[in-house]
Amino acid sequence: MKKCLILLSFIMIFTMAGCTSASNKLPDRDPDAIGLIYEIDAESQRILVVSDIENVDITYDEWFEAGKYAVFFKVTEDTIINDNGTVSDFSSLKEGQKVEIWHTGVLAESYPMQGEAVYVNIVN
Repeated sequence: MKKCLILLSFIMIFTMAGCTSASNKLPDRDPDAIGLIYEIDAESQRILVVSDIENVDITYDEWFEAGKYAVFFKVTEDTIINDNGTVSDFSSLKEGQKVEIWHTGVLAESYPMQGEAVYVNIVN
């Protein structure tokens, strides 16, 4: 009985430690997308990230016609949002923020593309 309690204690400690330290640690690979949040759809919990634009004052037609890399990312309850080292939520995302995105690896081939964000790192 005593051995079971000790084993259970170790399992709980390792589980809790894994949850707290891994959540704000950047993934071990390069981001899948880097760009500015051009648009936020709070109702659908999506952000439109466009790469290689200076600010969000550029019109949709300008970046669309230029063929900029653009993706609507779904942000789920499982998506980790890192805001300057602190785990945050969807409400911390703002238009014009530069972000790094890691996604599930599957993107719908529309334009803009569509995918699901696994990890969002707010750069500024």
